[in-house]
Amino acid sequence: MNTILLIAGTFFLVWLSDLNSLFGIGGSIVILMASMMANLPYQIMDSIEKLGIGWDVLLPLILFSLVFLYISGVVQRARYRISINKINIHNRFKQYSYLDIMLNPAGGMPFMYAMSLVSIPQYVFMLIQFIHPESKWTSGAIKALTVGQPLWLVVYLIMLFVLGLAFAFVNVSGEQISERMRKSGEYIYGVYPGQETSAYINHLVLRLGFIGALYMLFMAGAPMLIILVNPDYLQLSMIPGTFLIFSGMIYNVNEEMKALKLNTSYTPLFENV
Repeated sequence: MNTILLIAGTFFLVWLSDLNSLFGIGGSIVILMASMMANLPYQIMDSIEKLGIGWDVLLPLILFSLVFLYISGVVQRARYRISINKINIHNRFKQYSYLDIMLNPAGGMPFMYAMSLVSIPQYVFMLIQFIHPESKWTSGAIKALTVGQPLWLVVYLIMLFVLGLAFAFVNVSGEQISERMRKSGEYIYGVYPGQETSAYINHLVLRLGFIGALYMLFMAGAPMLIILVNPDYLQLSMIPGTFLIFSGMIYNVNEEMKALKLNTSYTPLFENV
């Protein structure tokens, strides 16, 4: 019965996200934001209550959170601009023609997937132990990969860094951008259209993806080190990563609202005729 309810609830959420994509703003992101906004305050208060955190620790945490939000907002808005030009178009606005790439091309996606993917090795060893109960080494591997153990943390940080690079190329594809630029008659100054443009963009994405992966390690990975001291801090240490995802969602919704507002700001030329 519980499985049927979960499946029905999933289809209902998919239906809601489709409706929001057609008639609303943000698509499925808004549903995820609503869930995060509902659970995040409870997670924070529950962690503070369980861990018995006093004001001597809480005040520095609040200050750190404000600094964290400021840094994440700056990085979210940071762009690397590449000057581009259009064939046979010469005007005084050409300095405003550019291709911008986010400083952190992967966004908050690595944190969303890292926590799930890092548990796969443990499940593999559990499956091996189920198939071969006589294997003694699997018990040690399963224990070493338990959440809060040093090996688990190392695997998690590696996964976070690798996904930071991988999602950079998923979100920004040099081949797709190069093909779109070729069809629209655009080119990058000093770079030949086609394969050379694709290689140039991919090389730039690699550099920015490396910076973004390091940023992700610092912002979402470094707070996880506290679980080596006390595993009970796990829920609290995941909050910075959740804030990264949430800030990215807010930025995307805000950009969509700006685009819709700009689209509705124009009036027909002969409206009053």
